[in-house]
Amino acid sequence: MLKKDSHMIPVKHCLVRLKDGSGTVRIGRVESVDGAEKSGSVGVRWLPGTDSSRVPVERLGSGFKASCEVMDCPRSRARKSLGEGVVVKQRSLGGREQVLVDFLESGTRVWLPFENLRQIKGTRTRFVVGDPGPEDAAERYRLRTLAHAIEIWNENTGSLSGLDIDPLPHQIHLVHHILASGDLNWLIADDVGLGKTIETGMLLAALRQRGQLGRVLLVTPAGLTKQWQEELNFKFKMGEFRIYGEDFVINEPRHWKMYDYVIASIDRLKSDRHMEAIAQAGSWDIIIFDEAHRLSRKQYGLKYDYSQRFHLASQLRSLTDSLLLLSATPHQGKTDKFQALLELLHPERKDEITTLALNPEIIGDMVYRNNKADVTDADGNFIFKGVTTKAIPVDVSEKALRFDKKLREYVIRGYAAGSAMGTRGNAIGFVMTVYRKLAASSIAAIKQALVNRRERLQGRTFEERIKDLQFLEERDQRFRGEWEEELATVYGDEFFEGEMAMLEELIDAAEELRTEDLKLQSFLEDIVEAVIRDNPDNKLLIFTEYRTTQEYLRSALAKRYGTQSVGLINGSMSHQERRATIASFEDELRFLISTEAGGEGINLQRKCHMMVNYDLPWNPMRLVQRIGRLYRYGQEKRVFVFNIYSPTTADEQIMDLMYTKLDQVVNDLAGVSSEFNERLRDDILGEVADLMDVESILKEGVKEGIERTKERIDEALRRAREAAQKQRELFDYASSYDPNETGRELRIDKEHVQSFVLGMFSMLGIEIVKRTHDNRIWSIRLPEAVRDELLIGRTRYDVTLDRDLAAARPDTHMLDLDSFLMNYLIAKAKSYEFMGQTAILRDSQLNGSAILSALLRWQNEQGKRMRQEYAAFQVFDDGRVQVNSDAFSRWLLFPAVTGQERRDREANKKLFSEANSRAQERLQEISSRHLHPENIQWISGAWLENP
Repeated sequence: MLKKDSHMIPVKHCLVRLKDGSGTVRIGRVESVDGAEKSGSVGVRWLPGTDSSRVPVERLGSGFKASCEVMDCPRSRARKSLGEGVVVKQRSLGGREQVLVDFLESGTRVWLPFENLRQIKGTRTRFVVGDPGPEDAAERYRLRTLAHAIEIWNENTGSLSGLDIDPLPHQIHLVHHILASGDLNWLIADDVGLGKTIETGMLLAALRQRGQLGRVLLVTPAGLTKQWQEELNFKFKMGEFRIYGEDFVINEPRHWKMYDYVIASIDRLKSDRHMEAIAQAGSWDIIIFDEAHRLSRKQYGLKYDYSQRFHLASQLRSLTDSLLLLSATPHQGKTDKFQALLELLHPERKDEITTLALNPEIIGDMVYRNNKADVTDADGNFIFKGVTTKAIPVDVSEKALRFDKKLREYVIRGYAAGSAMGTRGNAIGFVMTVYRKLAASSIAAIKQALVNRRERLQGRTFEERIKDLQFLEERDQRFRGEWEEELATVYGDEFFEGEMAMLEELIDAAEELRTEDLKLQSFLEDIVEAVIRDNPDNKLLIFTEYRTTQEYLRSALAKRYGTQSVGLINGSMSHQERRATIASFEDELRFLISTEAGGEGINLQRKCHMMVNYDLPWNPMRLVQRIGRLYRYGQEKRVFVFNIYSPTTADEQIMDLMYTKLDQVVNDLAGVSSEFNERLRDDILGEVADLMDVESILKEGVKEGIERTKERIDEALRRAREAAQKQRELFDYASSYDPNETGRELRIDKEHVQSFVLGMFSMLGIEIVKRTHDNRIWSIRLPEAVRDELLIGRTRYDVTLDRDLAAARPDTHMLDLDSFLMNYLIAKAKSYEFMGQTAILRDSQLNGSAILSALLRWQNEQGKRMRQEYAAFQVFDDGRVQVNSDAFSRWLLFPAVTGQERRDREANKKLFSEANSRAQERLQEISSRHLHPENIQWISGAWLENP
């Protein structure tokens, strides 16, 4: 027997069945619940017909049938509605009648009390019966369509989320391709400088939008942990990431519950203690390895030699279904190493991967590679317009040659002393190498280092100082030169007998050179003055590895052009300080002098196209990265690069030789095509530079002599060339940027977002009080009804859709997909009450009889949603169906006008059937081993009236 309070009051518009005991079934709709709690009865209108009566709730059961469209109406105001769904079946359990509802948007099926369900008329029903909607139905239809399309486009690309970037087409397409594949196990092998960090951030943003980013582990080289943290925080608003071992430590496994977004150094994790700790962290939604080519596994016959790093990756692989590897040079001429990376991604395809030479096309499912030669902007124009590099040789005086000779003698004795001490002498070798780099940078830098060396000979003991070198690799690699300069000054104890006397001579000689610094004179007269004479508005970006050289140049430029003309970027500055300096450079500053702190992560292409390398880095990849600050999307001019060097000093002879030969190899490789492709040359430069281990050659150069050094450089370039050729041949089979890939999807861009926002402002009474900055910033006033729904008291906001303006104006609200206001507008337009499910469109641009739009969804073999896309089906009377036409995309940009044309029920059924058949075909087209059809959710339907 049921308890007294077991009978729930059905919600208004609930379908009910009268249980009268006579066998007659009457179905009705609840029309009135007034006083139901006291009387225990509700008003019901019986179907079909108009007669109604009041019925005790204990006599009512469920009137729903399979395929009925319903909405969940929870009793508690604290609970959110599960939304709109479709009835699947019913059951009686424990004396209660329940209904199984398929909620298409969330992809869930839930048993609910029938009393909590409200019958609604969804798109399909409204379209078939010919419901034209309200007077402004066409505009509501347009806004409803845009709300869904914008949200899905962002979910599939991450390009409309809260990003401090302006995504490029190749980045958007890479994210779309990976997400659309239904498989998140990929090797992203984009060419150097195309933004793997940005692509990863966009992918994470898209997964977060999908609700699939609960836990993330990002494993990087030690020196890049902080850089990744900054990039994700400032460019993607993902400030949740914490660095394991720096921002937090784990003492007990339960502490992992506090950290879901983790960055960790690969060399920290590979140790037994830390590997054990990370193994206790549980599963991750996605694990990402940066610089994945460092995960080495060599094959000897049938045996494998695993590095600690590869072993770590293998262990972590079992903790996630989704593994992402990042590397511009994953092959490196070593097939076994490359295959090992692919096996990490897809261990179930080991047999195919082992025979990669026979079936190289399989990497199209695993590797994505973009080349600079192929990428374009949104209008199809090639992004990169070329670089002109000019070497500026500097004459060397007799005094400079004598100084160089004395310094070489000092360095050779230092290397010898270090070698005699074995491993404990590594620190001496490190100092000697840094002194050589400082001497090539500027006389000011080497003199200061020598003075510091003399003053600190009575400093810390040698054993205490060795630790500094061990930690150098764990420092932020953008600031390596700055760390080197600092560490090279702290060592005490003479390296060899008579060192102090040699220091005194060298310091005196350096002081004399400062009075006639020909390198500085050439920089000021031959470059700076020439650039300014050519155009007084020209700006100049200047790179050096070392702070002392940076200050030396700042002082010289300030003396000649004023202190307000020069800005600095170096490792001592916070992210905000660097941004402020960049803003000043793009405004009033003429010169910006940067250490490697500006070699990555800053973009200066808008106002500058000229740069000077006052010193050339030993690692040629650093030079590629420096040039990348100007040579990138948005650069409207050809980039000019001036490299200063002294051809008569021994070290700079070697540097010149290395860069000259590198250039020859790159030109040779790029010239294999029938027509020289300058953009292809830029691809190869980054690729070959990344494959070379130049620094070890240069370290030995001072001891081996120029001829042996030439041989070693030739050998390194030969190996790099062969590796690059093998890698490029294999990458011909990789997936890559295809501007037509998203051509079959509804095209959504910033104009659509702006049109949607303006349309919703008008619909909700949000007033634009003032427009400034060429109509890019709007000052808006929110009506009381909107403020009440948002639970805010503030009335006025300055809003924008321009990322640059939002970044420059902290008080301006960015309307992206992380904006509370934008999400309110989208939720409002998608809601059932907003209407727009059907409409009659009066427009001469659209041909055909009707347009029906739907969300198509796919899941994996375990029922997890992996892909959804928005599709608009334009149906013609002859049965033709056009999907996502450009005409419809253009139509969405402008306010819609409601027409009057009506169709009969049978014609509507036929139109809907044609659209549904095409939707089924699309589900089948996309289905694969990773993607299985999940559902079709019809969003809106409209009839076309052509005036």
